[in-house]
This record gives sequence, structure tokens and C-alpha cells, in this order.
Amino acid sequence: MTHRMVEAAHPLTEASVHSADGTRIGYCRLGEGPALVFVHGSISTHTDWMRVARLLANRFTCFVIDRRGRGRSGHGHGPYSMDRECEDISAVLGAAGEGAALVGHSFGAICSLETAMRKPVRRLVLYEPPLPAGGPIAGDKHAAYAEAIARGDLDGALELGLEHFSRIPVAEIAALRNSRAWQRLRTLAPSWVRELEVMDALSAGVEHYRTLGCPAMLLVGSESPEHPLLDASRALAGVLSSARVEILAGEGHVAMRTAPELVAGLIGEFVAV
Repeated sequence: MTHRMVEAAHPLTEASVHSADGTRIGYCRLGEGPALVFVHGSISTHTDWMRVARLLANRFTCFVIDRRGRGRSGHGHGPYSMDRECEDISAVLGAAGEGAALVGHSFGAICSLETAMRKPVRRLVLYEPPLPAGGPIAGDKHAAYAEAIARGDLDGALELGLEHFSRIPVAEIAALRNSRAWQRLRTLAPSWVRELEVMDALSAGVEHYRTLGCPAMLLVGSESPEHPLLDASRALAGVLSSARVEILAGEGHVAMRTAPELVAGLIGEFVAV
């Protein structure tokens, strides 16, 4: 980018819609211009995208979702599935209006991709969807994670998940446990159980995404782990032959927090076309 982006001072509005099964899906709305819908990943909330949204709010109307089971959104009715996640995103897209673009991170990128396969989306930005292209995401560690959650050992479950599912080095996990962010992650840890089940149930092949009907951009951190992030991104780029791929040099899986200006600049340029 040739200039420094400035966070907008636009007022933030809290609102909600009801998904197809009646679940309340909350979101923050801010900014003016064409609509952008942001979808966060696992063990996170809308807050992961707020700095990027504020940087883009001078040019776009940003709808920043809390996925079901956290924040302003309800836990859902009946069995959890990818279908429910897609219905939730579709409901917010409906509130955003025709011509909205969709941005998803991590598991939220999988949900966004699946939604775009079912519903017209003007443009799609995917930041490292952990598709099981190189093998299961949780695999045989899922049972241990679910058992730790069931007995209330949220710290132990989170340490296991960050090491084996997110592939974060043990030393970094130790530092994270001593940070203020740990309590937030700990609170959200139970939601990972059902999401990991859905991820590992996805097809290892990505060929069916070749029929995606909208322009897409893939954001890939140069420092992200090989599996399940870099391998999945490469596989997806291989079938989305016209997709734009942007390597986030020196960044990993959470550049929307560590380099929000970089991420906002790339998104803004891509969706403004």
C-alpha cells in the first residue's frame, strides 16, 4: 500500500437476524458503501475482524458476525451441521443486501466457501480454510479433546487443541496461557468440539469447489503451519484456477490481528472491483 490506512470513526450498530432454524445470529454493523460480511473462525468471535472492519468502514458497510454459540448469537436448535452455519451466513447476507462480498477466516472460511457454493456472492475472500486436504484436522486426538471438555478441563483441552489442531509450538502456547487472551480462548474451547467433527467429516478432495461461481482471493500466511493450512490453501488454489493468491509475508494465521492494515488493504482492493 502507498498510504497509511486510518480506522474509521463511524458509529457501530449491534443488530441480529434469525437463521432458518430460528437461531438468533448477532452482528456488528459499521461504515458506508458496498456491503462486506466477515465470518470468524474457531475459538474466536467477531472481535478478530473488528480492526480490519474499522479500517475499511470509510469505503464499505461492514457486517461482522458472531457465529452461533458465542457473543451475540444463540447456540442453535437441533443438531449442529455445516448446513446450519451456511444458513446463518446466508441470513446475514440477506440483511446486507444484494451484491455483498464475503470474507471468512479459518473454519469461518470453510463456512463462507460452502455458503458461496449455495448462494450467489459477489466476491469471496478466504483466509486459510483448514480443509482436510492433507489428512484429518483433529483425527485421533478429537476424542481426548472432547473428553477433556466434558470433564471441565478447559485448560488441558485448549493446550491439546492448540498444539495438535492449530500446530502452535509448545513455547508459544505457554506464553499464550500467561496472556489476557487465554481466558477468552478458554471460554470458547467447548465450541471447537462440534466444529472439528464437521471439519474432519469433509471430503479430503477439493475438486467439487471447482464450480465456485464467484471471483475468489486466497490469503495465505507465509509462516502458517504446513498442515492443515498451507496444504489446504495449495489444494484449493489448484482447483480455483482463476483465484487470486496473496502471500502474507512474515505473517501466520491471525494477520487480521497482527497486520490489520495489510489485510484490510488487500481485501479492499479485491472487493472494490
